[in-house]
Amino acid sequence: MTLQNAKDVNFLSSIAGKKKKVAVLWSGGKDSALACHKALEAGYDVVFILTFIWEKPSLAHSLDLVKLQSKALQIPFFWAKVTQPYFESYREAIAELKEDFGITALLTGDISYVDSFHGSWVDDVCKGLGVEVIKPLWEQDRSLILQELISNGFSVVFSCAKQPWLDASWIGQKLVPRTLRDLRELSEKCGMDMCGEMGEYHTMTLDGPLFKYAIQISGYEADKVGNSFIMNQIQSTLIAK
Repeated sequence: MTLQNAKDVNFLSSIAGKKKKVAVLWSGGKDSALACHKALEAGYDVVFILTFIWEKPSLAHSLDLVKLQSKALQIPFFWAKVTQPYFESYREAIAELKEDFGITALLTGDISYVDSFHGSWVDDVCKGLGVEVIKPLWEQDRSLILQELISNGFSVVFSCAKQPWLDASWIGQKLVPRTLRDLRELSEKCGMDMCGEMGEYHTMTLDGPLFKYAIQISGYEADKVGNSFIMNQIQSTLIAK
């Protein structure tokens, strides 16, 4: 497997110094961004952010926008295309990271078990590879996670909203106290996971304390795909902070 790099980021600036070299499993959403923030605050050396791409890339997490996030963060971005058998494909990529860049840990924004397939996926694929799995958000209170994002100044927009919980009006909205209240009400009424752990929604992060530049979205379309509304045809640019 060949890892691919978004080469418009200065690689050398992020490889130095700290004892534990970490790659962050990166979707571009709120959870991976908050987990990365916590890793940086804890003094980990975040060498790069990493996305695994299946045969059908995620429509909710634009790869072009993720590449722009890498520029905004000033952290290199790698992506690895994985194919069946997925378990072996993941292990091959992770072993390559360890061999080539001295990665000693993978950091993920996972909050809880989703299903029998994804439950301990990262832990399982890392077994025997000598790569630690770090999960700073694991089993934390959903409301507190969202409040932490808001209080720390993260700019998070909803990039996917799934029926029957949410409708097209959520696309492009920001995570703010009002939307947090709406999510809490939906959780109380219909059992929806406030952090969207069951796929009720997805997000993309445009700014935060770990961002060197902010991302501004000037236009997009809200497309209907199945029972989901997806932010598509995104027009975005970096702005100075």
